[in-house]
Amino acid sequence: MPGRSQEDLARFVEQMWDKLDQLSYFDLLGLHTGATVTEIRAAFYRVSHDLHPDRYHRIDNREMKDRLETIYARMCEGYRVLTTPEKRNSYMRLLGEGKKRLTSTDREPRGPQRPEDSIKHEEAKKFFRLGMISLGSKDYKGAAMNFNFAKSFEPNSAVIKQKLAEAQAGLGKPGGPGNR
Repeated sequence: MPGRSQEDLARFVEQMWDKLDQLSYFDLLGLHTGATVTEIRAAFYRVSHDLHPDRYHRIDNREMKDRLETIYARMCEGYRVLTTPEKRNSYMRLLGEGKKRLTSTDREPRGPQRPEDSIKHEEAKKFFRLGMISLGSKDYKGAAMNFNFAKSFEPNSAVIKQKLAEAQAGLGKPGGPGNR
């Protein structure tokens, strides 16, 4: 088997498993808190090369494999957090408060990823998407019509109102469909 012997791996997994929730991402990757992205990347690749669960696919002990996968996933989580400036800043703040992990509830709140994510009614979403397509191709009349349909299903949606206003403004532009 490549990598560590099964006995060494079992010993390592057992030691890490027992203290996994007490280790910071820096501890997991064997780094100091001031580590640069380059140092973090190098440490992660070293760990990844040695501990990637695919290297140990022939191990019969299901519990040890599951624990190894969990440890490896936590190291991947640490790598993602520590190499993303926004997440690392949040993590450093939490680390100062004694927390060892950055969870989704610890991160700064963000708005919807896509405008239609704030729309609840399925028909409103459908017409909103059609309106966005029309708006993208500068078909302001079609966009306004679809946004109005969307608004009929969700009359209080700020994003629908905003896009409807954009479409209506497009109708009044010189050279636009409304001014030919």
